[in-house]
Amino acid sequence: MTPESAGPALEVSDLAISRSGQPMIGPVSFAAAGGTTVALVGETGAGKTLVLRSLMGLLPAGFAMAGEIKIGNNGPMKTPASLRSELGRRISVVLQSPFTAFDPLRPVGFQVTEGVLRRKLMRREAARERAAGLLRQMGFEQPDELGKLFPNQLSGGMAQRVAIAMSVMPRPDVLLADEPTSALDATLRVRVLELLRDFVRAQGAVLVMVSHDLGLVADFSQQLIVLYSGRVVESGPAGELLARPRHPYTQALIACTPQLGPAGRRELPSIKGSVPSPLQPITGCRFAARCPLVTDRCRTEEPRLRLIGGAQVACHLAGDKAEVAAHD
Repeated sequence: MTPESAGPALEVSDLAISRSGQPMIGPVSFAAAGGTTVALVGETGAGKTLVLRSLMGLLPAGFAMAGEIKIGNNGPMKTPASLRSELGRRISVVLQSPFTAFDPLRPVGFQVTEGVLRRKLMRREAARERAAGLLRQMGFEQPDELGKLFPNQLSGGMAQRVAIAMSVMPRPDVLLADEPTSALDATLRVRVLELLRDFVRAQGAVLVMVSHDLGLVADFSQQLIVLYSGRVVESGPAGELLARPRHPYTQALIACTPQLGPAGRRELPSIKGSVPSPLQPITGCRFAARCPLVTDRCRTEEPRLRLIGGAQVACHLAGDKAEVAAHD
């Protein structure tokens, strides 16, 4: 049985986030099989990082979560404390800035093995062997020499690859990555995503990745969840959403993806306006103020997610004008 066919390894049901009692994000629901990647995409302010932090059990003060998160065949976890207890075991994190993952006073080799040794998940010799093997997979031909370096002696690309090795050391069931390539150049971005993809496939884990770059993550994801102002506006198989985007916001994100071609021939499209705060009270569709297809109904009635084709879409016009516009 391949990882992809092993059944849901992660199930998120009706995840919702509130701040000081006021609804802010969600509900968000999805299920992912082992060996697959789920990408949360959207502009800054859409709520992607808060969703990821809720999966870690690390929401900021004043925030609360509701819903259930189930990993494998274990019972659902409903509280931040139960999720935090699994950090460094069944749940691992790759941070946006790799240097924040390191203690500047310790060599990186010590830090790669420290977590599994403190939690008594491995014996010291086994941990050293696994760390050396992972670092080789990350492209370091001399892992022992690398391990003697301190974080300030690493480049950004080196630090990100070491941070990934550190995150996958405990063989987690769920790997969470918050904009893992934002500080890297174009070549390293692809390499880092390939490393993450290879790990989840080999381990049968689930990767949940946050990104604002739909074009970059689409090739590495099996599921896409498009967030806008705290709401899921479209979700489903990556191929389905890219080939037939039904929500005007998803269409706009795809249109804004840079295309290779002669310089100066085409102005890069943009979405006019800005994302409203998830806490801002809005009547109707939250995208209405920026949508080129807006109707009176959009301004007065909030659309609900409904299944159209193979995707869930929150748009009154899905299956009508929105789809026509996507293929003009």
